[in-house]
Amino acid sequence: MPPKPRRSVAALSVGGHDAPESSPAMSTRSKSTPDSDLRSHDGSNPSHESWSGRLTRSRAKQIGQVLPIQAVESPGISSNNKKKRKRREIEEDTAKKQAQMSSSAEGHGTLASRPLPPMHPPTTPRVRKSSRITRLEVDRLQKLTLRRNKEDDPSTAAALPTPSHKNIVLGMSRSIVRVSSPPSEGILISPRTGILQVHLPDKSIVQGRLRFMNHHYNLSILEITSELPLQVPAFGSAPKYGQEILALSRDENMSLVARRGAITWSDGSLMWRNHYMFVDCDGGVGGPVVDSCGSSIAMVHRAGPGAVIISISIICTFFEMWKQFSCVARPVFDVDLRSVELAGVSLREELSVKHNINGGFMVKRIADDSALEHLGVRRGDVIFFEDECGTSLPEIEDYLLSLGWRYLQGMKSMVLKLLVHDIEGPCKETITLPLEFSVDSGKKKRVISIAKK
Repeated sequence: MPPKPRRSVAALSVGGHDAPESSPAMSTRSKSTPDSDLRSHDGSNPSHESWSGRLTRSRAKQIGQVLPIQAVESPGISSNNKKKRKRREIEEDTAKKQAQMSSSAEGHGTLASRPLPPMHPPTTPRVRKSSRITRLEVDRLQKLTLRRNKEDDPSTAAALPTPSHKNIVLGMSRSIVRVSSPPSEGILISPRTGILQVHLPDKSIVQGRLRFMNHHYNLSILEITSELPLQVPAFGSAPKYGQEILALSRDENMSLVARRGAITWSDGSLMWRNHYMFVDCDGGVGGPVVDSCGSSIAMVHRAGPGAVIISISIICTFFEMWKQFSCVARPVFDVDLRSVELAGVSLREELSVKHNINGGFMVKRIADDSALEHLGVRRGDVIFFEDECGTSLPEIEDYLLSLGWRYLQGMKSMVLKLLVHDIEGPCKETITLPLEFSVDSGKKKRVISIAKK
C-alpha cells in the first residue's frame, strides 16, 4: 500500500496550540533534513516525492512568511483562524480610533483643527431656535466672510490710490481714536461733565478723563488707560496755503476714513478767533490732517465740506503750556481780521493804487468798549504789527501764544505796537496797546491787566 499522506507541519504551526504534537520519530527524522532541502510549495500535491513534510517549527515559520495563511490552513482549523483574525481586526480598529482621538485632542486650537471656509459667501440656513451650535457656526462664517471681503468706502479708496498712500494712513492708525459722550436717558452728556468714552482702534471702549478744556481754542486734553499700545504721531511744520493733505478720521464702525484735498487760499475768523484755516474736502472732528510724508500738520476743528482746521503749531504750544504751567495764557485781542494777501484782486488793486498798501490785515469787526476801540481802531482799517510776527493769521496766533508763554515765565510788562491805516481818509498812526492776558486753568478764567512800567 502506498504510504498515507502526512499533514504539513507548516499548517500545524500556523494553527496554534489546537494542533496535535508530532511524534518523537517524526521529530528525529525532521532534524536529519537539511535546510537546503526546502522547496517552493503550493499545497497542491502533499504526497510528492520532493516534499517529505518533515519540517521543524523554524522551517515552518519561514514557509508561513512566504505563503499566504489560507494556503496552509487545514479545514479543521479555519474557523479558529477566522476568529483570531477578526479579533486582531477589532483590536487594530480600536487602536486606530484611539490614535485619531489623541491626534484630535493634540490639534485642538491649532490652524489645522479649524473647519474649512466656504468657497463663496454662505447663505444663511434655516436655523432651529434650539440649535445654538448651528447659530454660532453661522455667525462665525458670516463674520469671517465680512472680514475677508471688507473694502474701503469709495471716497477713501479714491483718496488712497497707491500703496504708499495706504502706508501713510496705516502708520497713523494707532494715533486715531474716536471720542463720544455716553447717552443718559436719550440725551448726550456735554463733554464739560468729564464723562467721555474713547473708542480705540481695536474697537474696545475705555472711559476717558477730561483733564482740561479751553474755550477759546475749543481744545480738550483727555487721559485714558488702555491695554492697547497707542502711538504718538509724528508732528510736522505748520500747514501752508495750497498744500496737499489727507484728512483722516474713523467712522461709526471704527474703520479708517481718508479724504484727499488741499488747504485753500482763504482765511476766516469768528468771535476773535483768527487762527482758522480751511480745506477743500470733508474731515472728521478731531481727526489729524497729514502731509505727503505722513506727519501731522493740523487737526480738524469743524467737519463738513470745506472743513475748518487748526495748525499743529498752535496745538503743540497749547499742550506744552498746559503741561508746564497747568494753564493757558493768551493776550486779550478782541478783533476779527482778514489777510490783505488773501483778498480778491480788485480789492488788492484798490489798496495798492490808492493807499500804497500791499499787505497787513483788514479789521472786519472790533469788540465794543475794547482797548483797541478806545485807541481809535475802526472797522475797515488796515493794521500792521510792528514786530516780525508773520504775514498770515495762523502765524499771528502763534505770536500771541508766544507772548502768553512769556507772561507765564514771569514777563509781566508787555505792549503791542500797531501801525493803523485809515483807508477812508489820509490818516495813518502807530498805536501802543498795553496787553491784558486771559489765563485759563480749566477751573476759572482770569483776565489780568498789565500796566507799562
